[in-house]
Amino acid sequence: MSAILGPIHHWLFRKIKIQNDLTNVLIATAKDKGLNVSALADIDEKFGSLPEGDLGNIIDPTNIHGWLQDKIAIVERRLAYVAKNLTEGNADAIGIICESARAFGKENAIGSGASPVDGFEYYENIFVSGMPCDGVNMIVNEDSDELMWQETVDIHKQYWDEVGANVALFYEIRNAMIEGVFDGSGLTYYALGNGSYKLVRE
Repeated sequence: MSAILGPIHHWLFRKIKIQNDLTNVLIATAKDKGLNVSALADIDEKFGSLPEGDLGNIIDPTNIHGWLQDKIAIVERRLAYVAKNLTEGNADAIGIICESARAFGKENAIGSGASPVDGFEYYENIFVSGMPCDGVNMIVNEDSDELMWQETVDIHKQYWDEVGANVALFYEIRNAMIEGVFDGSGLTYYALGNGSYKLVRE
């Protein structure tokens, strides 16, 4: 990753902001639905918050990579903390959370007429998968009607473990959002297990 601020850094920060927005939407939904959000009062104190403003004005120009890595850690831990606290002792909470994530996905939908390649590129533009140098998502099969990829490493688990949350919750929430993103697109998303996923033209 370049040491000079460029398009790839803006691309990554946009994804970080989307995950932060998702977490804020889940908190707002939890309040609206009467879930217990009292445990979330200290979330900023525990994990920090994402700074606002143009990236060029807020990033540390002497440590671009480290600054962005730190912001990934913030949004990962915040989502984990929210999911953990909302679902503890409430069997209905994960359904409410996933419904909200699906709606958020629809608000960020790709639209109709996308090819599987378009869909994968859009996925990469929306979802945080570590730093670009981590090379998490690897295409393993591709043609005009289907694209399959493999996550080479679980980049999220470390943060969920730190918070004491089950990373399976992350994948439930993300899958729900992905379903929303591709709703009405002409593509069907499949989570195949063991870090394998595919998009198939309907």
